[in-house]
Amino acid sequence: MTCDCCAREKLPEQLLQKLTEVEQDLTHTAQRIVKAASDPFSGVIRFLEDRPENTSLHGYFVDRALVDTFGGRDQIPGLIRAIASHVRHVIRHANVINIVNEHPTAERWGQYVIKQTENMRFEIAVEKGYLTLKNIKGLFGIEHGIELPLEQIIVKPPKLVVTANMGLFKPQKVFDI
Repeated sequence: MTCDCCAREKLPEQLLQKLTEVEQDLTHTAQRIVKAASDPFSGVIRFLEDRPENTSLHGYFVDRALVDTFGGRDQIPGLIRAIASHVRHVIRHANVINIVNEHPTAERWGQYVIKQTENMRFEIAVEKGYLTLKNIKGLFGIEHGIELPLEQIIVKPPKLVVTANMGLFKPQKVFDI
């Protein structure tokens, strides 16, 4: 005969097993979405978007999925690391992704530095057939010591067109994915 205390002793092991299964499922889903995409950046954005609305995805799972998908931290492309590193949680509201970080981050992306605040959000759209991140808040590009807020990122494989916000001027840079 089993009692409640015996069931409680088994709970941590069962819970650990369940969390491991959830992590593996999430990693396999991330790998499938990223590999099916035309480029890794679009794949990661689609993975973040392909979540139930108003549910939180814990940063541990995001980190684990990225490391397993790309094969290690050093293989994760710079812009993806800048957007998805040090994540506390990710929440999707319709076509808007909100990312809450543990702390502000800065990642090198070639000769540029991408800086992210503790709270970042962007809207995902398809404009003229291209995946577009627009209305970006909390993401900055730094070049030659000048820090500018990023306003829009258009994915045109194998290139990214990044638009900064300088008031009336909207300078664009084209990067390799």
